[in-house]
Amino acid sequence: MDTKFELFDDGKSDSNAPPSYDAVSMSSISADSVQCRPPPVFSKEQIKQIRTTVLSLIRDMVTAPDFIPSSVGPIIDACATSLPAAELTALLQESNITGHTPLYWAVVNNRPEALSALLKFIATYTYNSLDDLRLACMATSNHAWFTTLKLTTTPRYRKGWGLNRSLGYPRDKIQVYHEGNLQNQFTSKMQIMMFQKRMRVTQEIYVELIAQGRIWCLLFYMGVDTKWRVSFGLAKDSLPARPKALLKIEAQNEQSQDLQINFEPKEDYLLAPEGYTNSSIHTCESLSASLDDVLMFNDTIYTDSDGALHANLEVTLL
Repeated sequence: MDTKFELFDDGKSDSNAPPSYDAVSMSSISADSVQCRPPPVFSKEQIKQIRTTVLSLIRDMVTAPDFIPSSVGPIIDACATSLPAAELTALLQESNITGHTPLYWAVVNNRPEALSALLKFIATYTYNSLDDLRLACMATSNHAWFTTLKLTTTPRYRKGWGLNRSLGYPRDKIQVYHEGNLQNQFTSKMQIMMFQKRMRVTQEIYVELIAQGRIWCLLFYMGVDTKWRVSFGLAKDSLPARPKALLKIEAQNEQSQDLQINFEPKEDYLLAPEGYTNSSIHTCESLSASLDDVLMFNDTIYTDSDGALHANLEVTLL
């Protein structure tokens, strides 16, 4: 059975994220249609024909160049009243449009109205749709949607997810900025909640962000020497890169200096995702460094009154 994940959180959003469902005009959809009221019983051949028609409507909604946002309501209404709920949900998460899901194309083609409408019928992600949405956000360098759609730090990618959920901490705040005209640089501002408690309980904190068409990751973890460490790398499906990065961990008083950690591959090496192979280049899977012991101390000056760690990651692609 396909493992699935929860979708949206408490409604927090980004100004560039897909609009909330309430913000999208869905007046043409009745309560019955939103619940995908099952139609009369059809034969397998009839169901197949209906699926083909529904897929054609959805394909136009997420890929047609002359798409009109106001047509979302009538299209979804027709789809919802034509297929049972389970059939429509499955259809939306299958790679049935040029090798990708309808959700993928709604992101790639910047169709927030269509995406919000389609997600009304998906309570949980399948692995296939999860991976496809991650690819779509990476292809468009859309960190805002990546965060809003809860595509980061999923159970599939991190072993400590269950323990983290049991701690009941707020979601980390990760923002990405591209400043000035330098297209090979970006900065990420991070607020990592309950840093010390999570490190002590789970012994790792995993953070992801999207920039420059790649998914970058920071992993805070306990080393074999029982010291806290941090590694910088690329997530699955990202292209190799040669970054020069500086991680600044902010002191929470003016008298102390920020902690600074540099990351840069050895000469002639590229940073690449785990499992990436290419015999023509030299690659490394991560860049790691030790963290100052002061981060482990009670009442450390490097977490705020709520226990959050504030950090900036500055990256230049060489």
